[in-house]
Amino acid sequence: MIRGMTGFGRAQGQADWGAWVWEARSVNGKSVDLRTNFPPGCEAVDFEARRRVKDRFARGSFQLQLRIDWTRDAAATAIDTRELARLARLSRQWARSGSGVQPASFDGLLNAAGVAKGPSRTSNAVDETTAKEILAGLDQALDMLAGARQREGEGLLQLFNAMLAQIEQLVAQSTEFAAKQPELVRERFRARLADIAKDASIDADRIAQEVLVMATRADVREELDRLTAHINSARGMLAAGEAAGRKLDFLCQELNREANTLCSKSASLELTNAGLALKSLIDQFREQVQNVE
Repeated sequence: MIRGMTGFGRAQGQADWGAWVWEARSVNGKSVDLRTNFPPGCEAVDFEARRRVKDRFARGSFQLQLRIDWTRDAAATAIDTRELARLARLSRQWARSGSGVQPASFDGLLNAAGVAKGPSRTSNAVDETTAKEILAGLDQALDMLAGARQREGEGLLQLFNAMLAQIEQLVAQSTEFAAKQPELVRERFRARLADIAKDASIDADRIAQEVLVMATRADVREELDRLTAHINSARGMLAAGEAAGRKLDFLCQELNREANTLCSKSASLELTNAGLALKSLIDQFREQVQNVE
């Protein structure tokens, strides 16, 4: 089953050391392009996260974001008594000024910014145990992301099957129109031969050359056979269950080349219109292929 390249995944959890939140996003991309936004000290996590993304996905532009809320160690918390005393004095002054402001409670003063200070983790590297717990959360986010890409792929598969059926129908119509090509070519050749016959200097060899050239230009059986083979190849790629975006993109180029040749060799308006319809449908097919991993 093919997969798309657009999706979102989120995972969160907590441990004794704090809580974490992963967010993973992906959009279309020609190869794996990854950007990360991690807190300082998570270099080891960043390296492993990049490896896991590249192991699981073949194409796409990815963005990983990690947020960590470290648990403050109550035993290591220090109270800035000077700041506490300063805020207490300000609170009493406001209460005595007659403004109607009530004195701040002790709990309120402790919660004020700058009063209670704990150890900073911003410059500390994540240890191995913590990194394992964080990366386990990454796997959950990537599972969710892969599921979203899988669902997009299911929708694209239905669309591709319908478009391939239309392309196959146009090829069948072109085959019917191509069967009339020899007669059309003969009629054109008779008219051209009448013009050539006016010039007595034209010999039989020249006439034979004209016959060969017109017959070659009118033969589109090889193009139709290759179009049918390319359609079967596309169906095989879609059913293979592996990353097929690049292969399908190349196959669209081959389909378009055959459709161009079909139009150039056409001797009838019906076959030309069928070839143009093929080109339009192939372009639509290729546009959707850009969403396939």
